[in-house]
Amino acid sequence: MPNSSITQQNHSSNDTLLDTSEKLCTVLIILYIINLAGGILGIIMMSHQLFQRRSQSVMTIIIINLLVLHTFMLLSIPFRLSYYILQEWKFGWFACRLASALIYLHMYLTFVFYMAIIIIRLFRLEFRKCYTTTWVGTVWLVGALIITPVLLSYYGTSKIYHPSKCFQFHREIQEPHMVIANYCLIGILVAVCAALTIIQLMVICRLAVKYWPDINSHVEFRAQAKSFFFILITLVCFMPHHVFRVYYIQNYHLDKDHKLLTYNEIFLALTTMCCLDMLCFIAGIAH
Repeated sequence: MPNSSITQQNHSSNDTLLDTSEKLCTVLIILYIINLAGGILGIIMMSHQLFQRRSQSVMTIIIINLLVLHTFMLLSIPFRLSYYILQEWKFGWFACRLASALIYLHMYLTFVFYMAIIIIRLFRLEFRKCYTTTWVGTVWLVGALIITPVLLSYYGTSKIYHPSKCFQFHREIQEPHMVIANYCLIGILVAVCAALTIIQLMVICRLAVKYWPDINSHVEFRAQAKSFFFILITLVCFMPHHVFRVYYIQNYHLDKDHKLLTYNEIFLALTTMCCLDMLCFIAGIAH
């Protein structure tokens, strides 16, 4: 009888874990479907507007680069959806590492372009088209020729993984160089975002006091308010993943049922929601 009771408890525990895993997987599927549909719609509509305007401003150049960056990200989402729906990876090990690395490249390059927009508007910087093209091209070259090869050379290569499984490089998270790299990226993103958020809020408050009560009629205030939109995207889409990443690194050894791994994937999926920013551009939130 005691053995029978223990067996029933184990079965009940396993059923609960499977049920939880299925629910979390459903959340992932819903998030990626929303991001894919909204991202494609936003890119099509924004591309149409840019084609009509034919503007060559600094902001237009950055927006075009965000469009390209989002497009690469969206191309990888169907592969992720296939994996989460079928519960099996069918596209080979290199494609798995590429799709996994791409989501991080997209997140950090998008963050760079967002910060560029905020800083340019915040400090009223003016660049010639050639200078803008140069630094944007440098960002792409660093990402394509340095960061991507490094990620593909080391990411997911130090351990042996099942060929039908993907996005499960959790066993490498405790490697000293991975811990250091993660903490550095988290520290940089949080510090930069916090500093620009404080400065941006101070500028908005100063302009609100200066132009009250007709604040919306002043171009300067509207520009700074719209610039704050990019900080909000960073706070909503990028910050939760990085905060949870600290908890995940510190508690990885306790994650016996891989529940934290799935939560980490959900927060990672949340970062791709920044692809919906183009719909906000169309709505006139971020010009």
